[in-house]
Amino acid sequence: MSNKWEAIPASQYPFLKDKVPTKRHWKGQKIYRDKKGNRYYHKDPLHGEIEVYDSFGNHIDVYTPEGYPHPTKGKVKGRDIKNEIK
Repeated sequence: MSNKWEAIPASQYPFLKDKVPTKRHWKGQKIYRDKKGNRYYHKDPLHGEIEVYDSFGNHIDVYTPEGYPHPTKGKVKGRDIKNEIK
């Protein structure tokens, strides 16, 4: 993973190119969803990774900007975007 992903807009991330941008945001970052509406995604502005949430807004994983599971990070218990996707 590039060390400079945090400086690149999420819209240019390879993994997010086919995702649907929503009108919702999390800490200034646009929230995307997959075409089936099963998952939500947003860029982590500090580290440049992609935070992954289920259809209810519960955090389930962390991906690289290329769309691979992050090698050292994963689900964070208690993290959610439920209020942002209402």
